[in-house]
Amino acid sequence: MRADIIVYDGVDELDAIGPLEVLRSAALAGADVSARLVTRAPQEIVTGSHGLRLIPDGVFAAGEADVILVAGGGWIARSEAGAWGEVVLGEWPRLLAGAAAEAQTIASVCTGTMLLAHAGVIGNRRATTHHAAWDDLAATGATLVKDRVVDDGDLVTSGGVTSGIDLALWLVEREFGAELAERLATRLEYPRARPRASRAAKRP
Repeated sequence: MRADIIVYDGVDELDAIGPLEVLRSAALAGADVSARLVTRAPQEIVTGSHGLRLIPDGVFAAGEADVILVAGGGWIARSEAGAWGEVVLGEWPRLLAGAAAEAQTIASVCTGTMLLAHAGVIGNRRATTHHAAWDDLAATGATLVKDRVVDDGDLVTSGGVTSGIDLALWLVEREFGAELAERLATRLEYPRARPRASRAAKRP
């Protein structure tokens, strides 16, 4: 399983680093998984919303990853640097709209869901985001589910910040089994949450 975690200036650091640690820990445990941080264009340093400087692993390209995971950040503050600014700019939504059909799974953490919604990836499907953006997500036509992780088949979304760890653990469980996911959660000393229900739906 190849996972690309989308980052940009203003991204919430934990939205990206939480899933990255889970997925790379799964690889260290023997699972056939790779995870990398990717940007829209070549960029040496990505500066997170709390000032952490990240070195991305590469540039996003459609068709290279089985899982596309979109991190959030900056939406609530309507920040120019962050998910809100990326929606206004329009480049990430355009790329995601084109790439969604080629990936096995599209996932998001926190207000990364808003990037997917504005890319037309979610439509009226079940999804969640940070609690402060619930109304914004519902306004796009999505079926809002107020849960930490929402599994709608090839669309998996999660709530705010730490929910990204739950999402990544769920992706590991779906692909490699519950035993590995539980071992990773134990190592992290993390009381994980699973989706209350999941669907095998595919995008039309």
